[in-house]
Amino acid sequence: TNIFMVDDGVLMTPHADHCLPGITRETILTIAEELGIPTDVRRISLAEFHAADEVFTSGTMGELTPVTMIDGRKIGIDGKRGPITERLQTLYKILPEREGLSTPIPPFY
Repeated sequence: TNIFMVDDGVLMTPHADHCLPGITRETILTIAEELGIPTDVRRISLAEFHAADEVFTSGTMGELTPVTMIDGRKIGIDGKRGPITERLQTLYKILPEREGLSTPIPPFY
Protein backbone atom coordinates (compact mmCIF):
# COMPACT_ATOMS: atom_id res chain seq x y z
CA THR A 1 0.00 0.00 0.00
CA ASN A 2 1.18 3.52 -0.85
CA ILE A 3 -0.18 6.86 0.27
CA PHE A 4 -0.77 10.06 -1.69
CA MET A 5 -1.92 13.54 -0.81
CA VAL A 6 -3.09 16.53 -2.80
CA ASP A 7 -2.25 20.06 -1.72
CA ASP A 8 -3.02 23.10 -3.86
CA GLY A 9 -3.55 20.88 -6.91
CA VAL A 10 -0.21 19.04 -6.58
CA LEU A 11 -0.26 15.26 -6.14
CA MET A 12 2.41 14.18 -3.67
CA THR A 13 3.65 10.84 -2.45
CA PRO A 14 6.60 9.90 -0.25
CA HIS A 15 9.73 8.33 -1.70
CA ALA A 16 9.39 4.57 -1.92
CA ASP A 17 12.45 3.95 0.21
CA HIS A 18 10.51 2.57 3.19
CA CYS A 19 7.93 0.61 1.22
CA LEU A 20 7.62 -1.21 -2.08
CA PRO A 21 7.41 1.21 -4.99
CA GLY A 22 4.40 -0.62 -6.37
CA ILE A 23 3.00 -0.91 -9.87
CA THR A 24 -0.22 0.80 -8.82
CA ARG A 25 1.76 3.72 -7.37
CA GLU A 26 3.69 4.16 -10.59
CA THR A 27 0.50 3.87 -12.63
CA ILE A 28 -1.13 6.64 -10.59
CA LEU A 29 1.86 8.92 -11.16
CA THR A 30 1.63 8.19 -14.90
CA ILE A 31 -2.12 8.87 -14.98
CA ALA A 32 -1.59 12.15 -13.11
CA GLU A 33 0.95 13.19 -15.74
CA GLU A 34 -1.53 12.36 -18.52
CA LEU A 35 -4.17 14.50 -16.80
CA GLY A 36 -1.75 17.40 -16.36
CA ILE A 37 -1.72 17.09 -12.58
CA PRO A 38 1.66 18.17 -11.20
CA THR A 39 3.39 15.57 -9.02
CA ASP A 40 6.03 15.71 -6.32
CA VAL A 41 7.79 12.71 -4.80
CA ARG A 42 9.42 13.68 -1.51
CA ARG A 43 9.37 13.16 2.22
CA ILE A 44 6.01 14.23 3.65
CA SER A 45 5.31 14.87 7.31
CA LEU A 46 2.25 13.66 9.20
CA ALA A 47 1.31 17.31 9.74
CA GLU A 48 1.19 17.79 5.96
CA PHE A 49 -1.16 14.82 5.62
CA HIS A 50 -3.38 16.29 8.36
CA ALA A 51 -3.60 19.59 6.45
CA ALA A 52 -3.94 18.08 2.94
CA ASP A 53 -6.81 18.88 0.61
CA GLU A 54 -7.10 15.17 -0.28
CA VAL A 55 -5.47 11.91 0.80
CA PHE A 56 -5.82 8.44 -0.69
CA THR A 57 -4.04 5.11 -0.57
CA SER A 58 -3.26 2.79 -3.45
CA GLY A 59 -2.70 -0.90 -3.73
CA THR A 60 -3.37 -3.85 -5.98
CA MET A 61 -6.49 -4.95 -4.15
CA GLY A 62 -7.72 -1.59 -2.88
CA GLU A 63 -6.91 0.32 -6.05
CA LEU A 64 -7.41 4.00 -5.05
CA THR A 65 -9.10 4.37 -1.69
CA PRO A 66 -9.92 7.84 -0.34
CA VAL A 67 -8.77 8.62 3.20
CA THR A 68 -11.31 10.91 4.82
CA MET A 69 -9.91 11.04 8.34
CA ILE A 70 -6.48 10.74 9.97
CA ASP A 71 -6.12 10.62 13.76
CA GLY A 72 -9.71 11.83 14.15
CA ARG A 73 -9.14 14.83 11.86
CA LYS A 74 -11.24 15.25 8.73
CA ILE A 75 -9.28 15.52 5.52
CA GLY A 76 -10.25 18.15 2.98
CA ILE A 77 -13.73 19.61 2.79
CA ASP A 78 -16.12 17.77 5.09
CA GLY A 79 -13.97 14.63 4.99
CA LYS A 80 -15.18 13.61 1.53
CA ARG A 81 -13.36 12.28 -1.52
CA GLY A 82 -11.74 15.13 -3.42
CA PRO A 83 -11.98 15.97 -7.13
CA ILE A 84 -8.43 14.90 -8.05
CA THR A 85 -8.89 11.57 -6.28
CA GLU A 86 -12.14 11.12 -8.19
CA ARG A 87 -10.49 11.91 -11.56
CA LEU A 88 -7.67 9.46 -10.87
CA GLN A 89 -10.10 6.73 -9.75
CA THR A 90 -12.19 7.17 -12.90
CA LEU A 91 -9.22 6.85 -15.26
CA TYR A 92 -7.66 4.02 -13.24
CA LYS A 93 -10.85 1.93 -13.52
CA ILE A 94 -10.86 2.05 -17.31
CA LEU A 95 -7.18 1.17 -17.76
CA PRO A 96 -7.93 -2.43 -18.81
CA GLU A 97 -9.89 -1.04 -21.76
CA ARG A 98 -6.89 0.93 -23.03
CA GLU A 99 -4.64 -0.52 -25.72
CA GLY A 100 -1.36 -1.90 -24.37
CA LEU A 101 -2.22 -1.47 -20.69
CA SER A 102 -3.61 -4.90 -19.93
CA THR A 103 -2.58 -8.49 -20.42
CA PRO A 104 -5.15 -10.72 -22.08
CA ILE A 105 -6.05 -13.80 -20.08
CA PRO A 106 -6.07 -16.91 -22.25
CA PRO A 107 -9.22 -19.02 -22.23
CA PHE A 108 -9.27 -22.00 -19.90
CA TYR A 109 -10.49 -25.33 -21.21
